[in-house]
Amino acid sequence: MSEPGEPPFAVLVFDMARTGEPDGEHLISGFGTLEAATNYAIARVRASVEELRKPGIAAAELRKLWHLYGEDCPVLSSPVRGSDLLDEFSPAECDWPALAPRLRRFRATLLISNDTNESVWCGGFFRATYRLSGQGLLERFHEDAVAAFKAKGIAPDVPTKIHVANYFELPDPPYPPPGATLRSWKVEVGFVCHHVKFGGDAAGVFAWPEEPTDWALRTMQFLLMADTMAMRGDGPDWANDCDVLSVKVTETDAAPDYPLD
Repeated sequence: MSEPGEPPFAVLVFDMARTGEPDGEHLISGFGTLEAATNYAIARVRASVEELRKPGIAAAELRKLWHLYGEDCPVLSSPVRGSDLLDEFSPAECDWPALAPRLRRFRATLLISNDTNESVWCGGFFRATYRLSGQGLLERFHEDAVAAFKAKGIAPDVPTKIHVANYFELPDPPYPPPGATLRSWKVEVGFVCHHVKFGGDAAGVFAWPEEPTDWALRTMQFLLMADTMAMRGDGPDWANDCDVLSVKVTETDAAPDYPLD
């Protein structure tokens, strides 16, 4: 059963060539609708069929090869199975990666306690395909909490309860044109938010084909201000009320802080 707040549909991917092996199956979760999960399952099975198709191959031979080396993708909590349409597949677009749930950016500040009500602060930036429930956050930051308990000499060092101080979804970086050769750019922004009486500086490294300007640079500036306001606990929406005081863009050899996958 899904945790509260978790999208209810998931696809179980079976690799027929690795049946029975530990990595022979894996779960793709985070689909918000049955249609989204179904489209992904069908496209992924179709892709595994097309990898095996040869000119002039008979349908029976193709099906036999698929059962040996293909992938099957049932949608959990649903009778949908990607292989149901196996005999109807013909060469076609099957870009299943584009149909996978998008990784979203979040930041959470959490007070995690043990059974004796001793607590440690945990949290930070993380990526997930859906907004985690309280139990999901406890699982996500379990090891961090254990390490914090040990560092403070707190026993038992088993996290059991969680209080969510704040939990924000953050904006995405701008996505460059497909196939472009990317370079790394450090963007530094100075800004002030008069409504919360805060001014500060933020910086990050972004992947972009050429020196970012116009909407790309504005998107990067907004992201940096949103992340800063989230870290303060005010929330990323306050970036809409920030005034930019200075901007500096410099090419760098550093890896981007904001991966695009």
